[in-house]
Amino acid sequence: MSRKDFRLIAEAIHLLPSFETYQQDGKLYPCDVVNFDAICHRFAEALRTTNPRFNAERFLRACNGKGN
Repeated sequence: MSRKDFRLIAEAIHLLPSFETYQQDGKLYPCDVVNFDAICHRFAEALRTTNPRFNAERFLRACNGKGN
């Protein structure tokens, strides 16, 4: 992998949505919580920019353990 690849991955992670979550004691604690589906879709969007033949649907199925 090249520096360009690592930058693409870092940017995809940076753009992931996160939100705060409540803990059991009722207080609000800042936490980075990311939805699995959001991760898969964000990476599919980023990878699509690297190859016009990239198959996002196939990638998403693989992320979810559904094979190619």
